[in-house]
Amino acid sequence: MSLLTKWGADLGERLTESAVDRLGGAKIVESYGKGGIVGSDGELEHVAAMLHPELGAPLREVVGGGDAIIPSAKKRGGPGAVLDVPTHYKDEAYVRTHYDAMPVRIEDAPAADELVLIIVVTDGGRPHPRIGGLQKNGLED
Repeated sequence: MSLLTKWGADLGERLTESAVDRLGGAKIVESYGKGGIVGSDGELEHVAAMLHPELGAPLREVVGGGDAIIPSAKKRGGPGAVLDVPTHYKDEAYVRTHYDAMPVRIEDAPAADELVLIIVVTDGGRPHPRIGGLQKNGLED
């Protein structure tokens, strides 16, 4: 396991715990997503090493499940770069009401030799969805 992969798992768990706590607890998490921005001296693969191999398991554990793939986005950018982190329903990838994204921006990061790792959790889908398809309430017991 590379050092970046290990850091991704460790930071993913800590960031998810913080996000879930701020949202109000794992029981209300409905959607999730992850992302990263690497500075100009880095490579997209540095972000990929943190996001993909090991980060998913601790994220799912903290949110209390998550059968669906965790959508992600990554890019290179400088301080203040915006990343639109995709989100969708955590237990089923095809619940269209929860297809969304959250723009994330850190004013002073990443510097050229830095990396920003992002975890997004939400407590619901879009406010007025009208595109049909699979519905969250059709999945619940």
